[in-house]
Amino acid sequence: MIITFVNIAVAVLISVMSAVGSDRPLLILALLGALLIAITSESLCEAENATLRRSLRIAVFVLALAIAVAGGRWYGFVLVACVNGIPATAAVGIAMVSWVVYSAVADRAEFDAQTVARMIVCAFAVALCTAVVRLVKYGIEQARRKEEITRNRLVQSSLAEMNERRINRELSQQSFAAEQNARLLERENISRSIHNNVGHTITAAIMTLDAADMLFETKPEEARKRMNDANERIRGSLDSIRSAVRALDEEGGELPIADLERYLRNAIEDFTMDTERTVDFVTDCYSEDITVPREHVEFLTGVLQEAFTNGVKHGGAKNFAVSLKADSAHVKLSVKDDGAGDFDEAVRDAKIASGFGLRKILAYARRCGGDASFDNEAGFRTEVELPLQRR
Repeated sequence: MIITFVNIAVAVLISVMSAVGSDRPLLILALLGALLIAITSESLCEAENATLRRSLRIAVFVLALAIAVAGGRWYGFVLVACVNGIPATAAVGIAMVSWVVYSAVADRAEFDAQTVARMIVCAFAVALCTAVVRLVKYGIEQARRKEEITRNRLVQSSLAEMNERRINRELSQQSFAAEQNARLLERENISRSIHNNVGHTITAAIMTLDAADMLFETKPEEARKRMNDANERIRGSLDSIRSAVRALDEEGGELPIADLERYLRNAIEDFTMDTERTVDFVTDCYSEDITVPREHVEFLTGVLQEAFTNGVKHGGAKNFAVSLKADSAHVKLSVKDDGAGDFDEAVRDAKIASGFGLRKILAYARRCGGDASFDNEAGFRTEVELPLQRR
């Protein structure tokens, strides 16, 4: 904007000087008006429109040259050197060449060495002043650009800091939520372990004590033996509680499928010994190299114990059929009894929701990506299928 004011001031001054004493003052003033419009338009033109700016710059040069020729004075050609928007040395050269050509064509008598020297000094001074103004403008623009860059960096730094605080806050919330979920899962594992092991052991001990009570009058030795067995069962339940607590500090691992089969057979032997029921156990494993997570092994053992207890308690079952199937991707346990329970489709959801054992079985199976099903067709059947991680 400063350069525009300088160009306008120089254009008005030299054009008025050229009009005074000239035989074409109106033409010079008309050209001056057009020149001022062109200078103003060039300064207002956006930097992206290079073609329009180039056209306006050519128009400024042509109009300034026309004013110089119409006035016929040497200082008119200084106007060409001032407003053409090129470096000072080139501007002086253009002014000199224009004046020489004009003097030769118009045969000007005042074309002498003194006049040429005066014109060179004046044109160089004006062009140099214009160059200084441009340098000052360039320095101001650079300072503003640096200030803007610094401000943008501060804004970006503030935004980055705010974003970092937000991310840290979200990570803290996620960590807190994950910790809560881990605690809930840990509590569920403890409750399931205690229910599966301690609950069934105490149930077996109660049944043994009931049998001992009935035998106390007729067979005291047999009753004493049953009472000792119940005592061992209760002591075993205490060990199970301690084992469940110790398991919290132990890392999980993989067990061979044979270990799962052994755990199930031990549970079957304990059950048949305590209740005098019959159990038919069938296994169909794809390979002996199959491994099962330790938590799955404990869970499936608890499922078998839960199925035995429910069959005797709710259905009065006498016979059980247990099936274990496993391949490289899944392990399935099925327990079927000949009891006569009241579990059917009409009350299925209510029975599962109210039953602690069935609800835990279904929740664990689905959480692991598997499923559990229960039905009561010609006896109650419990079936659980869990996925195995492929190695």
